[in-house]
Amino acid sequence: MFNDTLIKVYSSSDSTTFVKSIYADIQPFSKSITFEDGFQIDVTSRVFCDVDDSITKDSYLEIENLKYKVMEIKKWDDYLEVYLYKLVRQV
Repeated sequence: MFNDTLIKVYSSSDSTTFVKSIYADIQPFSKSITFEDGFQIDVTSRVFCDVDDSITKDSYLEIENLKYKVMEIKKWDDYLEVYLYKLVRQV
């Protein structure tokens, strides 16, 4: 992993809910998630970082002044793989 990108973790989409900053490896990624009613969102990026309890499915991440919603987290032995949806409306 190349932990070369600064990521800010927020507990909600509001910028006043800043939790902490970490360094991680971000990569482009493409995956669609479809819900029962046909609503679909596209996962656009994924982050690889050290295991960190501050990142949950309720978290929002800011990367290079763009906000993302955490959609899925896969926890491996010593790192997290976090799937992100780029917010259409940047808050």
